Amino acid sequence: MNILVFAGTSEGRILIKELLAMKEVFVCACVATEYGKEILEHQPSEKLEIKAGRLSQGEMQQLMGRGFDLVVDATHPYATVVTENIKESCDKTNTKYIRLLREKTEFGTDCIFVESTEAAVEYLNPTEGNILLTTGSKELEKYTKLHNYQDRIYTRVLPMEEVVRNCNELGFTGKHLICMQGPFSCDMNRAMLNQLECRYMVTKDTGKAGGAYEKYQAAKEAEAILVVVGRTEQNEGMSLKQVIKEIESNAEETYIGEWFPMFINLKNKDITVIGAGKIAGRRIKTLLQFSCNLKIIAKEISEEIKKSSEDAAYKSKSKGLNRSIELLEKEFDTEDIIGADIVLAATNNRNLNEYIGKYCRERGITVNVADAKEECDFYFPGVVMQRELIVGITAQGKSHSLAKRGSEIIRNALSDLK
Repeated sequence: MNILVFAGTSEGRILIKELLAMKEVFVCACVATEYGKEILEHQPSEKLEIKAGRLSQGEMQQLMGRGFDLVVDATHPYATVVTENIKESCDKTNTKYIRLLREKTEFGTDCIFVESTEAAVEYLNPTEGNILLTTGSKELEKYTKLHNYQDRIYTRVLPMEEVVRNCNELGFTGKHLICMQGPFSCDMNRAMLNQLECRYMVTKDTGKAGGAYEKYQAAKEAEAILVVVGRTEQNEGMSLKQVIKEIESNAEETYIGEWFPMFINLKNKDITVIGAGKIAGRRIKTLLQFSCNLKIIAKEISEEIKKSSEDAAYKSKSKGLNRSIELLEKEFDTEDIIGADIVLAATNNRNLNEYIGKYCRERGITVNVADAKEECDFYFPGVVMQRELIVGITAQGKSHSLAKRGSEIIRNALSDLK
């Protein structure tokens, strides 16, 4: 199985560790920050790919276009916008979605419950006494509207350069800025409340993994008032154990393929490749080994491709093959694919690839779009050739790394074939 996990929480990290221990499970993990990436890199694996940086909905869809059996949303329970983007991207790419829910904390009735950060500020504004803020830095600016906030608030945030800089710009400096990585024990929380003489402690319901109950206990023991910022109700989802069980169950099922491997005769077929970058280069190299007529179109064509094309043309001529290999360094024009039997759209321009794919399908031209499996009429496989023996390998567009590994294993296995 190929699984895309949007991580960033401790549950997400535990899930990834469990997945990597399963057979035939490959994970692509998305985290918002380099810090999150560093944490995951502590458990290196050839079955793990890590992507750092916040993704727009369009970027999520493009990533899912690679093809995944499942997407697990293990983002923070308060990251509602991110969750909506992930769900919508899954809907548009027809990818199965699972929400990993963090269990809610059973707080006592002696807490103050508010619906939002704005409501927390409204409650705290007329009060007196210091405040230990443990809700992170994302909504910290809203607390600057609190009267005398620079003297009253002590905020605890992640020890990251960007976070510290943003906090400083908002006026949180010196002893009022506590940079530490949690979760924290009850003793640690109580010690901070007592040391800073805090009358109030503000938290979100971060669940067991986020140390929410330890904050509740500490507030009671330090005789401070715990203000809990509520989270949006989430009824659809699974616990960590349920997600792991679901994936284990699916991984054990017999896989039913969708793409059937077929071999077609390329002799005298006209194939046009648009693009000459890294991906296009690999496909051109493969096609030069077959007896098709090949046209390559790109604004710039590398000397390596030119040399390979020249060698292939010479080899074909020496064997008496009547084939053409044409290289055109120019902007793409729709006239370039008139009469083509097969087109490969492999430029570095997503919009252009999409346009070429649509243009070909409307005219009944078989097309492969390198960066969008859902726009392909066929997959371009990994090809292993050993004399007359030809093997094509594909992971059905779901894992390039898996297809590459399969190709290498087969190539090595056939290397001694006489």
